[in-house]
Amino acid sequence: MILFRGPPGLISRMVLNKDQYIIPRRDGHVLAGSSLENVGFDKSTTEAAAQTFHAAAARLVPALADLPIEKHWAGLRPGSPQGIPYIGPHPEVEGLFVNAGHYRNGVVMSIGACRLLTDLIMGQSPICDPSPYRIDRGDFPVRRNNAN
Repeated sequence: MILFRGPPGLISRMVLNKDQYIIPRRDGHVLAGSSLENVGFDKSTTEAAAQTFHAAAARLVPALADLPIEKHWAGLRPGSPQGIPYIGPHPEVEGLFVNAGHYRNGVVMSIGACRLLTDLIMGQSPICDPSPYRIDRGDFPVRRNNAN
């Protein structure tokens, strides 16, 4: 992702095109991104990526072409192997509950996921069937103690 420094009011609307987006902020900054790469926990950035984002943003909104880039960063979007988040009690640690692995949908799913987890913690009837989100469904990386 890159952040342009521009004058307030330069862009008044979000622009979306395939995987690229431009998000204006009231102070004139403009956010442009993004890419998806499966790189584990590597949050390093490259000049080539910044140039690619800059060029893509300038194609979408030509007014961005001459603006300086104030910041360039990478973030992590942790997800589960099957793309379904884990919501519920940990199978091996009593009293530990997990709400993780939402990938790109964390903000979108937050209210429902938190409600489901709260219902499970409080022992109430859950808002939806929790079984698809169970941690012990087989793909959660739990540590197993082997007695060799």
